Amino acid sequence: MNALSISRQRGLSLVELMIAITLSLLLILGVTQIFLSSKQTYSTNNALSRVQENGRFAIEFLTQDIRNTGYKGQCLGEPLNHLTNDQSGLLNLTSALKGWNNIATKPSHLNGTPLGGTDAILVKLAAGVGDIAADTTNTAASEAVGFSTNPGIPEGAITLISDSISCDLFQNTAAATENAVSRDGGINTNADWTHDYTAETEALTVQNATYYIRANAGRQPSLVRERLAAGGTTWNTEELVEGVQDMQILYGIAGINMQVTDYVPAQSVTNWENVVSVQINLLVTSAETNVLAENQVIAFNGADVTIDNRRLARIFSTTIGIRNRLP
Repeated sequence: MNALSISRQRGLSLVELMIAITLSLLLILGVTQIFLSSKQTYSTNNALSRVQENGRFAIEFLTQDIRNTGYKGQCLGEPLNHLTNDQSGLLNLTSALKGWNNIATKPSHLNGTPLGGTDAILVKLAAGVGDIAADTTNTAASEAVGFSTNPGIPEGAITLISDSISCDLFQNTAAATENAVSRDGGINTNADWTHDYTAETEALTVQNATYYIRANAGRQPSLVRERLAAGGTTWNTEELVEGVQDMQILYGIAGINMQVTDYVPAQSVTNWENVVSVQINLLVTSAETNVLAENQVIAFNGADVTIDNRRLARIFSTTIGIRNRLP
């Protein structure tokens, strides 16, 4: 009897190979889909985190200054103004708040140009370390007011000194290392101080800031702040937060009982001294593109706004009470 010849399979048949390739492609497709979905979710969450962070920062910057608008320390009335270089009225604390609605022409004092159709706001306030013991030898006729410690006022800064009696506004000519402030020089009048500063005295610097939205070449628009530099002749521009596409501001007008009766845009404010609160609305978009499946449409300022390049957008709103004007 001849031994049976056993035929053994060597390799895969064409049908089996095609089935294996098909199953492998389906598996790879599934893994790829999971990876792309996870990447899209990560991109969206990352963009949302950035937008929320930028929105909070922008609101915080605005809130800090607006809340303290018009602050003059112990100075209850109008200070005696010793300045001779304040023709524009930007250096004093009178008219401490002003706004522009859907700005078309930039204010003359700004370096940058606000983005058309957005709002801008100017705030003035005095800030510093608080009360410092003044020298008992100070007199109203002396050009300098001495202190027991360094008041921390830079040379050239617009300065407000005040106590429970009255206050004076001037440009400091004393060096920052001195334990004194001075109104010496042609930039101040020769008028005496309102009185002898010999007790606890506040020495504050006048802060003057304009907030607006600026367009950036090749980047998203930004919230910008321009501060008046020491000397009162130039402005320092600070880019605060990128991605702020629009800012719209309403102003709370106080009635007879100092309660807000209405919120109006800047062009409807007839007396800025009657503004006791400010409502800020910001439209903030992500720097990252293609984080959404399609362009987002978001309702802002009474209209539907389409956010291009599939960016993510959020609206941030807050109402800020002006402490020095609230009852």
